Amino acid sequence: MLALFLAGGRQEQTAAVAPRSEARHSPRLRLAGAGTLLLICGGVGAFIYAAGSGGRRVAEASATDIAIAITDRTCEPATLTIPAGKASFVVTNRGERVLEWEILDGVMVLEERENIAPGQSRRLTTQLHPGEYAITCGLLSAPRGRLIVQASTNQPRPALTLMDMVGPAAEYRALLSERSTAFGAALDALAQAQAAHDPEAADKARRDAATLLPALRPAVTGDAELEGLFGKLEAALGGSESAPRAELRPTADQLRAALGQRTVLPDTMLAGAIALLSSPDGETVSPEAVAAASHIAQLLLPLTARIDPDLAARTKAVLVALPNDAKPGGTLRSLAEDLSAMRKALALPEAERRS
Repeated sequence: MLALFLAGGRQEQTAAVAPRSEARHSPRLRLAGAGTLLLICGGVGAFIYAAGSGGRRVAEASATDIAIAITDRTCEPATLTIPAGKASFVVTNRGERVLEWEILDGVMVLEERENIAPGQSRRLTTQLHPGEYAITCGLLSAPRGRLIVQASTNQPRPALTLMDMVGPAAEYRALLSERSTAFGAALDALAQAQAAHDPEAADKARRDAATLLPALRPAVTGDAELEGLFGKLEAALGGSESAPRAELRPTADQLRAALGQRTVLPDTMLAGAIALLSSPDGETVSPEAVAAASHIAQLLLPLTARIDPDLAARTKAVLVALPNDAKPGGTLRSLAEDLSAMRKALALPEAERRS
């Protein structure tokens, strides 16, 4: 624009030295030149204004908006409780660097506003189902806040679709990958101890691997091939250190590869979790089995809260009480009953499964 402005100035200088007779006969030319100059000056002014404001969009909060202030490490408020339905948030950056704000359902980003400059505000309008969500507070490494969306009494419960399962399935796959890696590391330690003829270290590695294996059971429920691989691992890890275990690592690698290609839906996770808590003949359920089942319940609480808030609240209370009462007939039985109810509530219609 500056070059155009200078060019306009040179044109005026040329017009000034032109013969008067030409100037007398060109009033329209002079008016057009003046109009062009005004447009150029206006454009320069707009450019300067835009540069000064940084091109930032500013949102003003209204009475119906939910105001949130973020810094590098915090949200204010850090916990929000709102009714289900349409919600409008105005997010203001009180920090000293460009930040973003996200609503998360497990590992899934439901909504976000990026590149919020310091001192600026951005509006985010969305439709939220009942449930509990996480919100980012400043940098992604900062502790997250909570967004609790409550169902209204006159609002029908939403019907689940396959898309609702994406978040929990992705989060569970990440968990399986982590636990498969830890199980493989324990098997490597076992092989090294056996090669070094160290019975004590080998027995410890075997026990470590046996402790990690139950966490994989819910993912193999209902699949004959995977259950077969799991059974081989379980049998090989049982008994004394001297038991033959030549097929341990190949079988574990087969199971890990198969799990990496499988999408485990909530009803399958829950069926496996219920099986973990089913102790034959009143035997005590291992702490590892209880932990694996509890983790699945915890993972599926947000989705359950959307469908049956009362069931989600009851299950959450059971999980809180569980560490102090893990006997087969006490809180553990309540957890198994809640898991059965969750499985029924979160089951997909057959038409959705086929899609």
